[in-house]
Amino acid sequence: MSKKRTAALGAGVLSALVVGGIAFAPTAVAAPEDSAYALAADGLINITKVPHVIGEGKDHLVHTDLPSAANRILHAGVFNSAVEEGYAKASTTDVELGLPGVPAIAVGLVTAECDDLTGATSVADLRIGGQEVALDQIGPNTEIIPDALQGIARITLNKQTANDDGSLTVSALSVDLLDGTQTVDLSTATCTEKPEAPEEPEEPTSPQKPSEKPSAPPSDDDGGDDGDDGGELPGSTPDERGKAPVPVPQPGHLDVTG
Repeated sequence: MSKKRTAALGAGVLSALVVGGIAFAPTAVAAPEDSAYALAADGLINITKVPHVIGEGKDHLVHTDLPSAANRILHAGVFNSAVEEGYAKASTTDVELGLPGVPAIAVGLVTAECDDLTGATSVADLRIGGQEVALDQIGPNTEIIPDALQGIARITLNKQTANDDGSLTVSALSVDLLDGTQTVDLSTATCTEKPEAPEEPEEPTSPQKPSEKPSAPPSDDDGGDDGDDGGELPGSTPDERGKAPVPVPQPGHLDVTG
């Protein structure tokens, strides 16, 4: 086969792969994002995520009926969402959830918090069909099915999902009606791993300043007694009449030669 024909065949195969949707370019992968929302519903009744915060910021809704006051499935006093890098939090207060054919679900405060890929939830005053549900510590993916919901729905508290992009999603309270026919999620937070804090540079040490006063020269005193006891030596001053003092013999030794 000639080189021209080989090159043409290769170009044709490459063109077919590109046209057929097979490309060699790397697949674009969406970067994980921090986000939070207080409510979402999917199924027979769809409610978009509200209030939905992505990346960084805060949002809230006050005294909300969804979808509407006449046909509401949920009433809430306050919705809150807050997000920053590596952290997300969502909370809902005074919730009343009324799904068709399901006993009313009410909760005083439900909060989801996700911090550096660690999730936690808080659920206070949970009541189903008017009966209070006792809750202690809520571990991840705690499922409860009260008698009033047997065969109808199940509730998952502190629902935690590790996402393919490396982020973590925490839903404080998730309701699944008739095996996915209707789902409702209250207080959902998604967080990514926090970046490592940069190391602080070490402060440079200042050079040692030279001493302002020169050090005193070493003493010639070898510790011996040179006869100076702090007073004047004998014969070093004139007498009271001003005459030269009488010499005072001092012990000594002279070498004699000859």
